[in-house]
Amino acid sequence: MSDGEKELIEETNESIEEGHEEHGVSLFIKIFTWLVFYTLIEVGAILQEFSFWTTMFILFSIAFVKVWYIASYFMHLRWDPPLSKHTSVVPIFFLAVMFLGIGFTSPGAVDGIRAICGF
Repeated sequence: MSDGEKELIEETNESIEEGHEEHGVSLFIKIFTWLVFYTLIEVGAILQEFSFWTTMFILFSIAFVKVWYIASYFMHLRWDPPLSKHTSVVPIFFLAVMFLGIGFTSPGAVDGIRAICGF
């Protein structure tokens, strides 16, 4: 291995370490707390007797926010190069299509949630 390759590897390792230092465990705990909070809002929206379209709007809105948090922080896309970010748009598109397909073709799916939760 040449000296230039060794220097490049060392610089890459240093930049990776610097990037990981800026997001510590406390950041991930904050994001996790927000995700739990949004999940509680989703459960509350299901337990309330909103109309179908209102419930779907609330659930999908919060789901997209949670997807953004998970992809950005837990999957480290926030610190990845732009190509990784642009590549991640394709699965997010298919995820949105799947959510819409399941959500709109199963309108009675959330009706039995009270029995499952014991209410």
